Amino acid sequence: MFDYRLTAPVLPVLLLFLLPALAAYPWQMPMGTSLALPFLTLLVILFCTLRYPGILVSPVVFISGLACDLFTRSPLGYWTFLFLITLSCARAITLVVESHGRMAGWICFFFALAFITFVAWAVASLYQFAWQIPALTIEGMLMALALLPLPVLLLVGLEKLLILPEDNFISRPFQ
Repeated sequence: MFDYRLTAPVLPVLLLFLLPALAAYPWQMPMGTSLALPFLTLLVILFCTLRYPGILVSPVVFISGLACDLFTRSPLGYWTFLFLITLSCARAITLVVESHGRMAGWICFFFALAFITFVAWAVASLYQFAWQIPALTIEGMLMALALLPLPVLLLVGLEKLLILPEDNFISRPFQ
């Protein structure tokens, strides 16, 4: 149907720019859960970097973070910084999976989530020059984790729908 090498990079990048646009809409959620959509974009970066290594490059993630900053009226650079840290953590997890296996990768994944949540809270506290309530950041990350199956199912479903694996299996550079 479609060539895998052409279609696979488009799906994560489209999702990476769709989620910050969705975060711009005022969903009338409590304070902590309003962070869920930007955190969901962060988790999609983590997932896509692990599933499609080499597709998400730093400039794409930077532009997505900048869009998230502008759309959510966050301090300029806040989400950009967090997205780039997430990309770095995901690349490190990829190296761990290659050398130590998937179980070590899952352990690193959860440590990376804790680290990213801590960094998000610490940077928010620095931006506001005041101690932020950590529960709000944790609540936003947990809500994003609960919402993560939706974009993952969308990505995997579109991949199965648009790409015929038997036609493109040899040309697949990643799994």
